[in-house]
Amino acid sequence: MFMLEGKSAIVTGGASGIGEATVRRLAAAGATCIIGDITDAAELATEVGGEAHHCDVTDADAVQGLVDATVDRFGRLDIMVNNAGVLGPGRGVLADDPAAGRAALEVNLGGVLNGVRAAGSVMEPGSVIVNTASMAGVVGFPGIGWYGMAKWGVVGLTKHAAVEFGPRGIRVNCVCPTGVDTPMVGVEAADHWAVRSQSLMNQHVTRLATADEVAAAIHYLVSDEASMVNGHALAVDGGLAAGPSVQFIEAALGAAIADESGIFE
Repeated sequence: MFMLEGKSAIVTGGASGIGEATVRRLAAAGATCIIGDITDAAELATEVGGEAHHCDVTDADAVQGLVDATVDRFGRLDIMVNNAGVLGPGRGVLADDPAAGRAALEVNLGGVLNGVRAAGSVMEPGSVIVNTASMAGVVGFPGIGWYGMAKWGVVGLTKHAAVEFGPRGIRVNCVCPTGVDTPMVGVEAADHWAVRSQSLMNQHVTRLATADEVAAAIHYLVSDEASMVNGHALAVDGGLAAGPSVQFIEAALGAAIADESGIFE
């Protein structure tokens, strides 16, 4: 199931983190993966039998060139995963430097838009686009306004593109991960407590998500088994969107109040 033999796939930001996990998973399922990244991914591409191309997703011409090169090389583009992203400033709406925020917005939303436009211009019926959004694009979190603004935009872009591309047989979906243990927001990224707190709000999941768990969701969405899934924002969040956990409420209310309710036992 979820096999991808004979399909060509572009993964932006594919050199590390969620992108690398996605490349490895799609390649294992039979897809030929083309990695677009500003970081050298030649070794990974060789390992999975794919190709690596330098690509800055904020450059619309570069993204279109990557897509056109893929079509020239393989005859078509079946899968586009717009994953490249950065965190940007993380001090809060009032404290963040607007220039740094706009630069991050250009990557996180502008880069996805460039990928959607480039892929949508060449894709044939049966093709699929998946964008990497975030739970910060579904609910608000303190300290990451610019990042969240972009990810809300990605969710909205996904739905609008799904409506426009649907009649042409092209599906467009996105994934919305909670905090993920990657070099960008993992345990060693001390400056980005705000992103990691997305997981900690759900105390029944006492860890960050893994890149492989997000890649598994992407794999499903790009597969033919998801042929009726379009315009969907798939949460990979350990239940965060369902509401705060019992443990979180207990900590907030205090043990004395919590003891009065049987649900805390």
